[in-house]
Amino acid sequence: MGAARRLALALIASLGLAGPAVAGGPTQHLILLHTSDIHGSVLPFDDARNRPANGSLAQVGTLVQQIRSAAAGPVLVLDSGDTLQGTPLEQFVHVRWSEPSPSITAMNIIGYQAMAVGNHEFNFGLKVLERAEQQAKFPFLSANILHEDTGKPAFKPYLVIEAGKVRVGILGLTTPQIPGWELPEHYRGLRFEAMDAAARQWVPVLRNDEHCDLVVVLAHTGFERDLKTGRSNGEEAEDYAWRLSEVPGIDVLLTGHTHRNIPPRLLNGVIVSQPASHGRRLTRIDLDLERSEGHWRIVHWQGQNLRTSGVPADQKIVDAIEPLHRRVVAALDGPVGHVTAPVTVKGCRVEDCAALDLIHAVQLDASGAQISLASLLSDRTPDLEPGPVTWRWVYSLYVYPNTLVVVKLTGQQVKDVLEYAARYYDGLECAPGAGCTLLYNPMVRHYNVDSMEGVTYVIDPSAPVGQRVRDLSYHGRPIDLHATFTVVCNNYRAAGGSGFPHLAAAQRVWHNAKEMTDLIGDYLAAHDPWTPRADGNWWLAPRITNQAPLSSVEGEPKVGR
Repeated sequence: MGAARRLALALIASLGLAGPAVAGGPTQHLILLHTSDIHGSVLPFDDARNRPANGSLAQVGTLVQQIRSAAAGPVLVLDSGDTLQGTPLEQFVHVRWSEPSPSITAMNIIGYQAMAVGNHEFNFGLKVLERAEQQAKFPFLSANILHEDTGKPAFKPYLVIEAGKVRVGILGLTTPQIPGWELPEHYRGLRFEAMDAAARQWVPVLRNDEHCDLVVVLAHTGFERDLKTGRSNGEEAEDYAWRLSEVPGIDVLLTGHTHRNIPPRLLNGVIVSQPASHGRRLTRIDLDLERSEGHWRIVHWQGQNLRTSGVPADQKIVDAIEPLHRRVVAALDGPVGHVTAPVTVKGCRVEDCAALDLIHAVQLDASGAQISLASLLSDRTPDLEPGPVTWRWVYSLYVYPNTLVVVKLTGQQVKDVLEYAARYYDGLECAPGAGCTLLYNPMVRHYNVDSMEGVTYVIDPSAPVGQRVRDLSYHGRPIDLHATFTVVCNNYRAAGGSGFPHLAAAQRVWHNAKEMTDLIGDYLAAHDPWTPRADGNWWLAPRITNQAPLSSVEGEPKVGR
């Protein structure tokens, strides 16, 4: 017996579904396989960091083949979106070179049946999205994205599949926060309806008009409540999964967007799950259905999130994508400029650092604003040694396709924004002769620890929340809390992303459609060689010598998407 066959049978045995689970009337076994937030991870290789990666569509493809080969019934392969952004491979090939999307190519090879539209599908505008949709051999689904003029769905709202004897309805839904994150030209002519309202409209259509036995919702959204306590997490504007689980008529709710590993479980009587991100996990749900009184109903189910780590890549996908990968590698190895001293992102949240000050310098130079607001987006940016700077390092430093916006804030609002970022610092543990260790709030994601350039200030981690920013000055004088300042930040932050105050409501005075990676490249080319330095415009008081270990987060953190 081959290794692939043994692995597939082992997966079935681990689910306890090697034989029939029900008896009585006619039965049907059905397997649902689900991914989400692939973010361009087609091959198990990190192009930005030039090393193998954990998770990819190519490895998902191998698991899907193994499961199909051992399945006793139909297998449906589904995805909840955020596919067309996230790696240099996807961005260079599909966006810069206007060639077919590598991600969609891989999904076509695997044989996906449907994909919900994610918010990152809009990052590069409607033409790029439409090209991918035309390339796909499966529908892009979203019932709550509507044409502004007609009110009709802009994408196919649902798909009906005859899976063996069972009629399956698959409804697609998308987080409605896209107008807060994207430039208007990226979604012009579209409006976004609340997800639960759309579900209440379309689920009865699937049940009553389409006569579906099983309703599966592909939702590009996460949970707005803690799954254990039911408490709100404050993300109701973009996350709807809890409310969706309360909509009558839904059997299975397959979620995404928040990059969480949520193995299948019941919530309000609905099977819910989420498969992390970047192809690191594949959700598998086995359903046994029985026909009774003219209807099919679930009588038994099992599910788990399968790791792709260690799974070999699907050779068909490798053969299709590897020539593109080689071209991208050559492009990333191209020089941008030179650096005269080492650069690291280590410690950039404990003290001002040259890497983050580079981002500030780029933002100020491009916009002409008085103050820059920015955060370190990734802890995985490799150290940079003196010598050439390549595009590879630029893409590893700035891992999202953000653009820039300038807003007007008062001095008091500038302070409020800094206080919000300072929630990350959560006290000190000091020992005589050993210095102090900084404690941090694990509920604040690492990419939400913003700093500012153009002002000077001190952060006191031991002070209460809202009172941690001290000695805030502009041009050497205490900041005028009533004066107005221009502040440049990325488009996500300008939308109030991650709950930052004032920014979403602030007057916008400038925006630029050019992505930050290109702006960083322009800046390094114009300042070649670049001499990295941190100007020390902010610090922690007292000075910190240690930091408590950061909590581990599976995969890259999501930035507001």
